[in-house]
Amino acid sequence: MKKLLVIGDSLVEYYDWQARFPDWRVDNYGRSGETVQELLARSRSVIARVADPDLVLVMSGINNVAMEDFGFLPAYGQVLDNFRAGFPKARLVACSLLPVRLAWLAPTALPRMNEGMKKVAEQAGAFFFDLYPAFLGADGLAERRFLLEDGVHLSGAGYARWAVLVEKLLFPA
Repeated sequence: MKKLLVIGDSLVEYYDWQARFPDWRVDNYGRSGETVQELLARSRSVIARVADPDLVLVMSGINNVAMEDFGFLPAYGQVLDNFRAGFPKARLVACSLLPVRLAWLAPTALPRMNEGMKKVAEQAGAFFFDLYPAFLGADGLAERRFLLEDGVHLSGAGYARWAVLVEKLLFPA
């Protein structure tokens, strides 16, 4: 059985990845409220506890952005470097930030951060999984049906969309 490590913030934690992908052994290390720096601090302990995943999916950064901390890219690179070194045979996938509806956030903030994250991911030898466009509505904003009322967390429809996209990574045609 293939192994999937999903790690990051509440977007990871709040979904039952194992139920969605029963043919994979899933280790879900999502942690609500976690920043990239906090993920970095626990990354080595996660690596020590998880045995040889085939795919490592990292989703982190939205808590930093929500707190207007845009300087997390160096720590993000270290997170990816740790997982690359810890699991050299695994496919390392760095997820983009998803669109959100936060009034104080400039419309260009997330696309700019995603560009920076893409560069960092490439430097770390990770595949940058650009999910952002798949969650936009016709108006170019985060599609409301994919989000809960808080404008950040995913609804059932949002998780269904994300899971379909992840499925393409796990079961390429």
